[in-house]
Amino acid sequence: MNTFRQSVFRFIKEWSLIAPGDRILVACSGGVDSVALLHFMASNQDRMEIEVAAIHVDHMLRGKESATDGVLVEGLCETYGIPFFGGSVPVADMIKQDGGNVQAVCREGRYALFSDIMQEQRYDVLVTAHHAEDQLETVLMQIAKGSQPSGIPVKRKFAGGVVVRPILPVMKEELYSYAKEHDVPYREDPSNESDAYMRNRYRHHIVPFMLNENLAAAKNAVKMSGWLQEDEDLLETLAVEQLERIVEFTDEGLPAIDSGDFSVMHLALQRRVITLLLKYLYDGESTPVEYNSALISQLLHHVESQNGNVSIDLPRGYRFTRAYSKLTFVRHTQSEEIATRKVFPKGNWTRWGNDLELYWAEVDDSDAELFMSTDDIMYFDLPDSHLPLFIKRREDGDRILLPGMDHPKRVSRLLIDEKVDLAERDRLPLIVTALGEICAVPGLRYGVAFSRNKTEQSNYIVRTRKC
Repeated sequence: MNTFRQSVFRFIKEWSLIAPGDRILVACSGGVDSVALLHFMASNQDRMEIEVAAIHVDHMLRGKESATDGVLVEGLCETYGIPFFGGSVPVADMIKQDGGNVQAVCREGRYALFSDIMQEQRYDVLVTAHHAEDQLETVLMQIAKGSQPSGIPVKRKFAGGVVVRPILPVMKEELYSYAKEHDVPYREDPSNESDAYMRNRYRHHIVPFMLNENLAAAKNAVKMSGWLQEDEDLLETLAVEQLERIVEFTDEGLPAIDSGDFSVMHLALQRRVITLLLKYLYDGESTPVEYNSALISQLLHHVESQNGNVSIDLPRGYRFTRAYSKLTFVRHTQSEEIATRKVFPKGNWTRWGNDLELYWAEVDDSDAELFMSTDDIMYFDLPDSHLPLFIKRREDGDRILLPGMDHPKRVSRLLIDEKVDLAERDRLPLIVTALGEICAVPGLRYGVAFSRNKTEQSNYIVRTRKC
């Protein structure tokens, strides 16, 4: 176990995770990972010149069984002579009322309690028990989702202090051995055995295969993700410096930049500058807008192009516009006229007028939660040459090829046949391909490429909803 302690102390020193005088709050679920961490921190607090306490959160998903986990953690704190804080999150009730993903609601709930206790009791550092296999799982899931494989942050700001992961370099088996050596009791959560959760599927089926190929795979993931996090910190700093150099602000206080200043930056910095601009719009929140690769790529594509003017809708009523060399973010107004033609970016809700939003994405990328807030859903397939898509207003001569027809039908005639009110005809959006062909009148009629039911040829999905 000396190797265990040396590994953890070396990692703490390498990443400057804990300093003398720190007040430490250990997140402890009662599982072997967190009780081993709690014992390590409590038994070494004099050596590290720190104060240690523990916090346990009951998600109330397993009745008396989950409540017993808290009893175990409180008992350990009494044994170690350290403060204990307990709390609960009624996850099942929250999901019943507001919906959501179980694991996401659990995480948000417990971190909210962590934050409250840290600020109320003035703790500097929250310590969590993520270990090497956890990091490998996270890196693999990020790769599968198309995200940067930087893993779980070794250290990040949280609740006026920081959250750190000092046992990231430790393998799960080492934690079991540590708990056994020091006679530390722990509890097993039966939900960890279920393959209903993505992380568990990776844990049960993919990670064991990789470790069988190379036992060092998990620790290699810790090293690699750590280096990527350091690189990201540097690039983020450089991006902030570049943004401060080129950004201006409109009379409304919204950011604007010149495409010439932007284009001379390295692509790696361009992506981060775009993300910083979005964070500025939403005051650092991640809920209103996902800073995903699809949105970043869309914005970069239109920043680099110099052909005409472009407008891209963003969540919460914001809009990105490019007028010649000027790149500006603006805010919608209720009296704003509907654009003649605008980009229809993939993977983001696009507003049309004051009362309609549209969304399209690849079928495999569809989030099940989006179905709950959708009025109309259609599946379709188009060749790559027909993408990207646009939305436009009706114009004289517009035609659309409908299922079962040999020749395209005039959109004006279609609106009459569908008994669309005269005042609404010029306000309806038309979805247009990159070749200029009208393929759908969303919420009304769809072209030959669309189907109400998903088929083997359905590569994409389109949704509409009333605002």
